[in-house]
Amino acid sequence: MSRSRASRPRAVGRRGPRVLMYHFFGDVPAEADPAGLFVRPKALAEQLGWLRRHGWRALTLDEYLAALDGAPTPRRSYLLTIDDAHESVLKTAAPLLAAAGVPAVLYVPAGLLGGRVSWSSHTVYGSERLLDAQQVRELARAGVEIGVHGHDHTRLRGLGPADLAPHVTGARDVLAMVTGGVPRTFAYPYGTWDEASRRAVAEAGYLAAFAVARRGGRFAVDRIGVSAGDSLIVFRFKLSLFYRLLSRAAGRAWRLRHAVRRVVARGPT
Repeated sequence: MSRSRASRPRAVGRRGPRVLMYHFFGDVPAEADPAGLFVRPKALAEQLGWLRRHGWRALTLDEYLAALDGAPTPRRSYLLTIDDAHESVLKTAAPLLAAAGVPAVLYVPAGLLGGRVSWSSHTVYGSERLLDAQQVRELARAGVEIGVHGHDHTRLRGLGPADLAPHVTGARDVLAMVTGGVPRTFAYPYGTWDEASRRAVAEAGYLAAFAVARRGGRFAVDRIGVSAGDSLIVFRFKLSLFYRLLSRAAGRAWRLRHAVRRVVARGPT
């Protein structure tokens, strides 16, 4: 076995811990939630209950990071992450997670504390409020791990070093002042990254970073998105090995499409 294969992090392998990704929580009609971001409280409770009954163990961030370093984990284990810091995390999700004994990592756009969802192309989300500094501090004190989700949810792909700095290091400094602890992990806004942004995150000293679908090792770990329309059957399927393989194949197809586009853009040599 080659050195690279032998040292491959278990947590990003086929059978390693799953990483779940949530956004907002609440009973919102479909027409007011075109992107399917709002997971109903009843659905979240059902998902957490199903995971517990079927032997899935929730990991703390420390346990997940140890798994990245090669520590053994239960065959059925997962890390629960939440992006964007919507106010429903405190009001709705946190009590349900605490009751179920499930730790969570919350990824916060540091420059939008107390603001609104200003980045979505769906205008219906423009009135949705985000957690303010005091609320983020309250969650941190309650045991929710706080991570960085950029400064203002700007897409990082295509940015140079100077433009990346506010989103990678500046945002971390803000959240460190808010919570009193330095965030250890990063989640790319929109889940997208390129080599420059991944390198910036790694060189900034983060211990891991999370993406969506397209994976790239420790600093672009893919996650399973949980959506408003996911029935319990769909949720169970998303945890399966088959779904993971499908997601990886989709990521490879994405890379192929973009490689072709780069060649076409350069023109004939």
